[in-house]
Amino acid sequence: MRVLELSCTAAAGYAGALLAGLGYQVDRIDCSVGQNAPAADDAGQQFLHHAKAELAAAQPLRSTAAHIDVSNYDAVIEDVGARGLQRLGWSFRRLRAASSALTLVSLSPFGLRGAYKDWQGSDLLAQAVGGVMHTSGYAGEPPMMLPGEAAYMIAGLHGASAVICSGFATARGAESGGAHIDISAQDTFMQHWIRHVEEYAYSGTRMERQPRNPAGLHYRHTAPASDGWVYLLALREPWQDLAAFLGLGEHLPGDAFAPGAAQPEWQSMESAFHDAVASKSKYEWFDAAAELGWTFAPVEDPFAIAASPQVVARGGMGQTTSDEHTAALPIPPLPWTISS
Repeated sequence: MRVLELSCTAAAGYAGALLAGLGYQVDRIDCSVGQNAPAADDAGQQFLHHAKAELAAAQPLRSTAAHIDVSNYDAVIEDVGARGLQRLGWSFRRLRAASSALTLVSLSPFGLRGAYKDWQGSDLLAQAVGGVMHTSGYAGEPPMMLPGEAAYMIAGLHGASAVICSGFATARGAESGGAHIDISAQDTFMQHWIRHVEEYAYSGTRMERQPRNPAGLHYRHTAPASDGWVYLLALREPWQDLAAFLGLGEHLPGDAFAPGAAQPEWQSMESAFHDAVASKSKYEWFDAAAELGWTFAPVEDPFAIAASPQVVARGGMGQTTSDEHTAALPIPPLPWTISS
C-alpha cells in the first residue's frame, strides 16, 4: 500500500512512521516549512521520518503538490487541516474526488466537527483538555505537561490503526468506497485516562496531585538499584510492611507497628532508603517483590534496550544516519507481513 503523509506535527508524522515500519510505502510532504520546524537532523525528526520518501525537498509546497497524482495512493494522512491543504492547492473535497477508494485520515487537536472544531490547538492544549494534566505535577503548583508530544503521538497511533483497518476492509470488499476519518487528539488522549474516569463514576474516587515534599514514607517510585533503575510500587500495602521489606526497620520508631501509628518523616530515612535499594540488583528486587504480589519492575534505558539480545535476535533495530549522527532506531517486530 502507498500512503501520502502531509505533516507538520508528530500526529501524522508518527502515524506515517508506524505505517512505514509495517512495510507501507510512505511518501511525505513536510508542511512545517516556515513554522519554526526542528532541524532535519533533530533526533525526533530522524525517528519520525527516516523511513519515508521526502517529496518537497527544496521546492515550494504548491509546486510539489501540483506534480502529485493522489489517485496513486491508497491513503492520505494529514494534520495540516483545511488551511494547510489550501497552501498545497488542495482541499478535502479534491482529495476525496481523486479516488473512490481513498482513505483520508485527518488528525487535529480537537477534530473537524463538534463544538471545538474551530479552536486552534497544540499538543500542550490537547493534553490539558484531554484531562490528564490535572494529575501531573505537584499539589498547589501549576500542572505539568507530559514529556514529548504525547497527545499527538497517541493520535498518530489511532491514525495508523485507521489506515490499516480501512485498507483491509476495502481489500476484502467490506467497504465499497473510501472514507474520511476524523481523529481528535483530545479524544484519543482522554481514552488513555479512562480508568480514572470510571473510578470517579463508580466510587467517587478523585485522582489528586501529591505535595512536592510530603511527610512520611512517600519515596520516589523510581530509584537506582545496584545495576540500574528499578520501579517500586506496593499499592495499598501498609507503609510499615514496605519499610520492613526494604530493610528499614531500624529506622522506624518503636511504636511503628501499633494501630494508627504515624509515618516518620521521610527525610529521616531517605539516605537509608537509597542505600537499601542500591544493595540489590533490579531483578533481585523484582523477584522478591513478585512473591508478595507487588509491582517492582526493572527499568531499561534506551541504550540497554538497543543492546538487548532479544531485540537483536528479532531484528528489531535499524540504522539511520544524518550529517552528524548515526543512530539505532526501533522497528516494530511484528508477526505478519503487509502485501502491497
